[in-house]
Amino acid sequence: MFHLPANVWEAVCKHAAQTYPDECCGVIVERNRTLEVVPVTNVQNELHARDPQTFPRTARTAYSMKYEEVAPLLEAAYRGELRLVAFYHSHPEHDAYFSAEDRAAAEGWLEDPQYARAFQVVLSLRGGKVVDAAAFAWSPETKDFVPVPMAVDETPLSGRG
Repeated sequence: MFHLPANVWEAVCKHAAQTYPDECCGVIVERNRTLEVVPVTNVQNELHARDPQTFPRTARTAYSMKYEEVAPLLEAAYRGELRLVAFYHSHPEHDAYFSAEDRAAAEGWLEDPQYARAFQVVLSLRGGKVVDAAAFAWSPETKDFVPVPMAVDETPLSGRG
């Protein structure tokens, strides 16, 4: 079960609404026993503009986290200064599912145990409003991301590690 406090979930939903109709992306971290939402810039439009052959999709249907923003979080997690709780992104005008593209992007980081323990959260937006969400976790047994129940409440996060 993936629990998020209501205030953290509200911050994630606000970020998704602000970036609509483009996909949002970000990270939820735990630092000093406090959860933080860290919005990350989606650079997919820049990548598409520079090289549409390699990056045929725009930010309307894809995301790419800005390396300069996410790298310090990964480094801090490696040093034990924070815990990567979840990576999130939105699917504007689409369902909350873990796509083949999402899976391929996430699997590239699985050799890092900090990353492998983090949940993947996908939000579905319709008309700029969050209407659904789904959480996924890496299963070493099935070697795949599997759906996990997600709850928003006032209890502390019950993380995986």
